[in-house]
Amino acid sequence: MKEQVLVLIKPDAMVKDLYGLVLDNLARSELKLVAAKLVKTDRATIEKHYEVHRGKPFYDKLVDHLIGKYHVGEVFAMVYSGENAIKRMRDFAGETHPEKAKPTSLRGRFGRIHTATDVFENVVHVSDAPETAEAEIKLWFSPDELTEKMYKTNNAKVERAVWA
Repeated sequence: MKEQVLVLIKPDAMVKDLYGLVLDNLARSELKLVAAKLVKTDRATIEKHYEVHRGKPFYDKLVDHLIGKYHVGEVFAMVYSGENAIKRMRDFAGETHPEKAKPTSLRGRFGRIHTATDVFENVVHVSDAPETAEAEIKLWFSPDELTEKMYKTNNAKVERAVWA
């Protein structure tokens, strides 16, 4: 089944200049890259993106990490499209916990647990389900930033994070 998936190269990878290695690995997925941009993160977008984790013990540290409190406040956001895109990208990424990820996965190779903050510096975020991917893509990209049409929109001039 053809799917779309959001991939974010997180601040911990950006500050270590790992984005080139990550992009090279992602290119091997044989999925089609349909959008990409470097984004300065902001609290509202990160809180909306990780809304499902609100109230969990790690939530505040995760938000702080992604808005640049510990490193830089930028991510490289991408959308890939293709057959079973979510599973394929999640396999490339590996387990969320860097120490449990396969050593050949992105998180296994480049991730770590930051001892001062207990934050998983796991290099990338990858959408976990088709519904999540759609919501995340709509949060990070406007329809005109995608090189292929993905989701029904009411109007091409809609603001970021609200097109449906």
